[in-house]
Amino acid sequence: MSNRNSFSFLLSHYKPHAWKMILALVFMIPSSGISLVFPAMTGTIIDQIQESRDPSDLYRTAAMFLGLLLVQACIGYLVSVTMSRTTEQVIAALRSNLFQHIVKLPLATLSKHRIGELSSRISSDLTQIQETFSFSLLQLVRQSIFLVGSIVLIVTTSVKLTIPILLGMPLIVGAAALIGRRLRKLSTRTQDALAKTSTIVEETLQSLQSVKSYVQEQHEIDRYKAALGENVSLAVKGARLRAAFVTFIIFTIFGGIAAVILYGASLVQSKAVSMGQLLSFLMYAMFVGGALGSFAELFGQIQKSLGASVRIRELMSENREHVGEESADVAIRSIELRNVSFAYADRGTHLAVEDLNLLIHPGQRIAFIGESGSGKSTTAALIQRLYEPSSGIVLYDGQQASEFSLAQIRRNIGVVPQDIVLFGGTIEENIRYGRTHASIDDVRNAAIGANALSFIEEFPEGFNTLVGERGMKLSGGQRQRVAIARALLKNPPILLLDEATSSLDAESEHLIQDALERLMTNRTSVIIAHRLSTVRMCDAIYVFSHGRIVESGTHESLIAQGGIYQRWCDLQFIR
Repeated sequence: MSNRNSFSFLLSHYKPHAWKMILALVFMIPSSGISLVFPAMTGTIIDQIQESRDPSDLYRTAAMFLGLLLVQACIGYLVSVTMSRTTEQVIAALRSNLFQHIVKLPLATLSKHRIGELSSRISSDLTQIQETFSFSLLQLVRQSIFLVGSIVLIVTTSVKLTIPILLGMPLIVGAAALIGRRLRKLSTRTQDALAKTSTIVEETLQSLQSVKSYVQEQHEIDRYKAALGENVSLAVKGARLRAAFVTFIIFTIFGGIAAVILYGASLVQSKAVSMGQLLSFLMYAMFVGGALGSFAELFGQIQKSLGASVRIRELMSENREHVGEESADVAIRSIELRNVSFAYADRGTHLAVEDLNLLIHPGQRIAFIGESGSGKSTTAALIQRLYEPSSGIVLYDGQQASEFSLAQIRRNIGVVPQDIVLFGGTIEENIRYGRTHASIDDVRNAAIGANALSFIEEFPEGFNTLVGERGMKLSGGQRQRVAIARALLKNPPILLLDEATSSLDAESEHLIQDALERLMTNRTSVIIAHRLSTVRMCDAIYVFSHGRIVESGTHESLIAQGGIYQRWCDLQFIR
């Protein structure tokens, strides 16, 4: 059932190209059928030579032989090209659909997977499937035609000679079924192990600076070797299984053929069959043996692809976010959380935030403060609807979140995160990510507003400077300013600033604070901060502790309360 479901899943992607596949298969049948004529024609030529008939008969047979070879070669070429081209198109579409599906999965689902694993599904797993459908499946069909056709022809030639071959077939088919089941399980585990190696490579390269800083190169090498060893061990087990099957088939089939040769020789001596007939029969028997012998490798290859498709099907079956990119733009300015609680899926019943209640009025500037892990960033993620609350409701302009599409909500929120991740393109491309169709003047003005123009113009290529993988060619402060410019370019009614000035030097921070002051005017702003100097002028400050809001009010009212906020102020010497 699992094999059938996996195969149906893969074949479903061939539906748009069904007529090409059917046409290729239709032409493959006569092409393979022509091959079945060769043994008979070879036997005829041998008999004509032995009987010393008119040479013209021999020449006509040879000419027909060459003609059929030419026809078969042309048809075989067209079939192979059609199958390969179709498979390339199908795999490209499947790869695109898988990438699209992964990108649109909710963060709660994506957090269950590691980046390298997802990358391996798109690359290694689909490459495995591609090799099977462009070659192995075609060969399987061709060899199946050879097998069936050859059995029919050898039965009609001589039932006595056929018996040794037919006796071994049930044994071979039974062994193929048992070994195939084990191969599929091994193949799935092998692909998982390969995905693990890809994960380690991805994580190591993305964190190469940390690896070198902590002198952990050898640790990562050992980790990769261990994962690679597991992958090799599983692959070798599969290879041993396939090799044992091939050896078994060779011994069984060719042992049968040897018996047929001895028996056939006695029939030739007794004039029961001619030498040409025996040669034709042996060639058909070789076709049967060759087809059964190739089934082991082809069947193993198909099982590996079915194993690879299991994980792809699992990913494709995950429910996607319905972002609603086509929905009309709306303006949102106020946010309210009512009795909101949330627990991450991989943390059981532990609540990241619990029973949150807060109201952010239009144009209001508020701050979230608290120790690390207190729930500030989780609350910001809930505001963006990156996650859905476990209980409670989120409202925008007094309407429940369900009244808006995800795209409508997220278009209204500009974010400058604490951990800046830039794309590996140019500075201009990274800033333009806030509004992809913005003019170069708009990009330049955003850079000016973020105090980024000065360092950008110091680079020889200016805005066309490549930032490197994840922005590694820029300093932390430069990456932060590029991210602020991106948010400025988006120009949203709601701002979410997560330690937006944490990586800046004192002078740049002062200039950025001025820019942010202008940006936040008449906009709803949420500031997440550890440094309390950045939140003193906010309209309201919410103090988080262990996932709850424990204090709220203005700077002055919180100081007067003499609670957690007042103690933190004393520690940071800002009072």
